[in-house]
Amino acid sequence: MVASSPTLDTRQSLAVNLEFTRGRHGASARVELHERSGARLATLALRGWIDPAAERRIEQTLDELAARGAAQLVIDCSQLRHIDYRVATALVGTLERFESHSGSVAVCGLSRYLRDLLRLAGGESHLCQWASAAAVLGAPPTGIAASGRAS
Repeated sequence: MVASSPTLDTRQSLAVNLEFTRGRHGASARVELHERSGARLATLALRGWIDPAAERRIEQTLDELAARGAAQLVIDCSQLRHIDYRVATALVGTLERFESHSGSVAVCGLSRYLRDLLRLAGGESHLCQWASAAAVLGAPPTGIAASGRAS
């Protein structure tokens, strides 16, 4: 599916819906790729519950985004309800690997519970103060650096 996005200075975007796990506590995501100022930006909107199986699928998705040249990644967790505490450290490691090999990572839209869980797992540097990915793609709010991290 190709759609144009009015908030980005691009002509085309690619969007894909993924189902990581099924059931009442399933996990899914919407992946969007945008060309923005000559760089490839990816957004990953997570939904549901992240368990070990979903974490492995997220890891594969980020590896594929890196292979496709995504230099910036925004992960929108505003629809994410739960992360299994046993996979929080692995999830942070996946974010750090993407950042070291491909580019910047920003995680936004976290509830207080999920923010605290990722902080305890060592993900403090990836957490930002935006409410959702839509806010990141628009003009940055005051107090936020251009890289998407809190200053």
